[in-house]
Amino acid sequence: RPTARDASVTNATASLNIPAAEIPRFHVVNEEVIELDQDFGTSFSGVLIDEEASVKALWGSFSRQVGGEEREFCAGIHSYSFKGWIEKTVDFLKKGQGESNEEVGGDVGMAEAGAEGKQAGRSVPVPVMNIEFQALLLSKAANYGLGEKWIKALAEFDRERKQVLRVKSCMTGSSARERGISEGDMLLQVNGKIVSSFAHLQQVLEEMQGVGVEELKLTVFKMQQQRLEEVSMKVDMVDGLGTDRLVHWSGAQIQGSYRALRERGFLPKNHGVYISRWHHGSPAHRYGLYALHWILEVNGAETPDIDTFLQVVSKLEDKSFVRIKVCHLDNKPKVITLKLNHGFWPTWLLTLNHRSGEWERSVLQN
Repeated sequence: RPTARDASVTNATASLNIPAAEIPRFHVVNEEVIELDQDFGTSFSGVLIDEEASVKALWGSFSRQVGGEEREFCAGIHSYSFKGWIEKTVDFLKKGQGESNEEVGGDVGMAEAGAEGKQAGRSVPVPVMNIEFQALLLSKAANYGLGEKWIKALAEFDRERKQVLRVKSCMTGSSARERGISEGDMLLQVNGKIVSSFAHLQQVLEEMQGVGVEELKLTVFKMQQQRLEEVSMKVDMVDGLGTDRLVHWSGAQIQGSYRALRERGFLPKNHGVYISRWHHGSPAHRYGLYALHWILEVNGAETPDIDTFLQVVSKLEDKSFVRIKVCHLDNKPKVITLKLNHGFWPTWLLTLNHRSGEWERSVLQN
């Protein structure tokens, strides 16, 4: 049954800093949480409300690796971080319902066109900068060379936090990296507006999305060069669907380089397809085609993406030996030889149907 407990907020603007896990997976970036004076434990979820019963935050669970072990903790997720997303989702669903009603009574061609439109607009897009920031106290920013003028401006702008956002990393292939944003840079303004927290940054991105602007103009302090610089960068619109195709080949589970991989800041040239899992007793297991590797080449033919990989392996005969060039997450390449066994370990493809949300399996080689 529902229960309630009283607690006091000890820190309403605690910045999360969760390092990337050993195995690439989702991790929270650019988020503030609410810390309480009591530990409610991790066995339940709920919301944080004020005295007027207004929802201020979700009580969320987080995980970080400490010494190779998983450590779970809970904190409040501010309502501003999901309020806009909920509103956009409701509008998106209402729009989709309206399109469905319009299709009733229409001809087949119009119905098919509407279905294709909803397939393309498969989820609510979210604007992202593809930069991971960390909060830096203004006192430390001054030690790194940030000028007194900006120290005072940031302190006056946000008297509670007294911080600046510093770049921790940029995603591989992102506009930010291409435009010269690098680790240690301090973000001062976005589109002429001072930003000093993740809440301010999200507000600017939502405003930008509302007016259809695709580029941001950043004012950054380059710590290495000790100078200010104006940088223009594109904003990416992403969804939360992630991987939508998985290939099982010789017992290895293969997919494209998903977001958590690219957030690590490294991809090999023509980075190929990524092995996220292998199965015991399979050719991949017996010949050393393990997880955490990219497949760069098969018999000398490059395999930069799933389609090319499937095209290359479709020409291989059963019981034949295959030479495979791979590269580990640590940028260590090697070449292995593997013997195929289509009888026990056929090639098959899992594809996510974005309309139904179900995975569909198709056998390609047996």
